[in-house]
Amino acid sequence: MEPAINPKTNRYADSVRKVDSNNDMILSQEDKVTNKIFIPETEIIELFDGVEFDLDEPLDAARWEAIRYSKKIAQDRFERDNKGNLIVDGNQKRYGTAEFYVERPGMESRVRNDKRRKIHEAKEYIYKDSESNLFQMVRLLGNPMTNLPFSDVEDYLVSICEKTPDKILELYNGTDTHLRLLLVDAIDLHVIFNRDKLYYYGDNIPLGGTENSVITYFKTPSNKRIVDMIKADVYPEFYKLDRSSAIDELNQEDFEAAPEILEKIVEPISNAPKVSNRSRVNK
Repeated sequence: MEPAINPKTNRYADSVRKVDSNNDMILSQEDKVTNKIFIPETEIIELFDGVEFDLDEPLDAARWEAIRYSKKIAQDRFERDNKGNLIVDGNQKRYGTAEFYVERPGMESRVRNDKRRKIHEAKEYIYKDSESNLFQMVRLLGNPMTNLPFSDVEDYLVSICEKTPDKILELYNGTDTHLRLLLVDAIDLHVIFNRDKLYYYGDNIPLGGTENSVITYFKTPSNKRIVDMIKADVYPEFYKLDRSSAIDELNQEDFEAAPEILEKIVEPISNAPKVSNRSRVNK
């Protein structure tokens, strides 16, 4: 394997030097008087399964620095590319791009232990939660199981814990869970609908092209009145209509976009519970 260029600096490692037409390294005067070891850019460094580089040994250290950024070497067994694919294993559609990976003592066991801890934590949330809330969790995961036995719901969530515990942890610890539940409930009740790859409230109020963009819309302070109207439609038991509210808080675009819903200016009922992932049970 030849020395590789660092993609961040677009340069070889400090241990690598270019060569002239005779394949001799081009060394500066400073290079010639130093005790450092340099590697020519054309040198072939032998790499095979199980090879070790002793970084306390100057030649080994220089050779490792020369090749460490090769696309054929993953920096650890679980390194992923910018699309989330494992560099060594690839995905279902293609093989990984790396042929070797750096094995660091204890690294693999630490990764396994970290995942076990996450699985344990995620399962603990599932086993301690109520039946009604677990039905909500599967809805948020995009798999409503309304007519199935609770044991099936619990089994499904536990299987998610074992495969991708971060999904479960995000549901319980994420700050957007109550908004995601509002969106799911609004879609189920046809308060929000998808038309031409855009989510709408009413006939003409666009909320975004993806669920994440709708959540961003919900979180934007200037959209609070529209969000309150959506909550009133989805959770009427917790909200009342107040036509005397200050409708001038709505911007001019809202007036022009959907005049048929502008009378529904809402405010929460006093002491009503906040909308959360436990506020609504789908029966």
